[in-house]
Amino acid sequence: MGRYDCYKKPARVPRTREQVVDLFNSFDKDGDGMLSKEELKAAFRELGSRWGGFRARRALSHADANHDGLISKEEIKDLVNYALECGYTLN
Repeated sequence: MGRYDCYKKPARVPRTREQVVDLFNSFDKDGDGMLSKEELKAAFRELGSRWGGFRARRALSHADANHDGLISKEEIKDLVNYALECGYTLN
């Protein structure tokens, strides 16, 4: 291992829609079937976002159709579309 190997970024592979859905669903920590802003923030950090809070707010503005501050199972399609449009990939 060379002296700069630890600074290399891993190869990135596009995520599938199903992988993104599964990832978001895995962050439903309280099991209520909804994603809160804090759960979204953690999910976006897992996706590699440096600004998880910003992404969570933007995701809510894109996907929270009923403006209740949560992403429901019915709204997750729009959330996933937003995440994929942002270009999130596997590490």
